[in-house]
Parts: sequence; C-alpha cells; structure tokens
Amino acid sequence: MAGEEEAIRRLSSELNYLNEQSKVLSNNLSLLSSHRNEIGMSLVTLEGLKDVKEGNEVLIPIGAGNFVKGKIGDTKNIITTLAREVTMERTIEETITKLTETLKEVEKNIGQNEATLQNIGARMEQIERQAEEIMQKKQ
Repeated sequence: MAGEEEAIRRLSSELNYLNEQSKVLSNNLSLLSSHRNEIGMSLVTLEGLKDVKEGNEVLIPIGAGNFVKGKIGDTKNIITTLAREVTMERTIEETITKLTETLKEVEKNIGQNEATLQNIGARMEQIERQAEEIMQKKQ
C-alpha cells in the first residue's frame, strides 16, 4: 500500500513537471510562429522592393494597421538590425539570403519543439494510464 502511494506521488510529480514543460514549449511555439510570420512578411516585402524605382511612393507600415505615405530613396540597400541598437546596411539580395537562412532555422526549431511536445503528450498519457492501473489495484 505504501509503495503504491509512493508510485502515485512520483507519477503525479512527473506529470506536473511535464505539464509545465508543455506550457513552456507551447509558449515557445507561439513565439517562433510569430517570428516565422514576421520573416515571411519581410521576405515578401523585399521581393516586392526589387521592382520599385527610387522616388516611387509607397505605404510605410507604422503598426496596428496604420500606414504613412513615403517615397523610396534607396532601392538597393536595407538597414538590418543585428542586435539592440546595432544595425548594418545590406543589399536586398544579402538580406533575402540571410532571412531565408533564419527562416530555415526557425522552422527547424518549430519542428523540434513540436516533436518534443508530442513526446511529452505521449508520456503524460502513459503516466495517466499507469496511475489508473495503480488506483484500480488499490480498490
């Protein structure tokens, strides 16, 4: 009887831990998905900029679905943020290449997080079955 209660406590503890890990992974997946979408939008915009001529008027997004009209001055170079308050000028092609590499890494991380989340879910189901078996034996 004491062994069964100890087993239930261990399973419950592991289940709580896995539940917390599941929440962290779900949050990571949400952030990674947002990052993937942002990169995708940037790539589409950069591809569109290839055909824009200097002096053309464009709509510049300022957030929350709002835009300001502006004119393109330099159609060859993009200012890229590398780190907080650190930027670098790159060509459109260099920027597209770098964003494509980053997108592949983000998608790889999404896949890894999804696989880990599935493994956690499978282990949680296994724990629940084990706990049920123990509880049935006690009765």
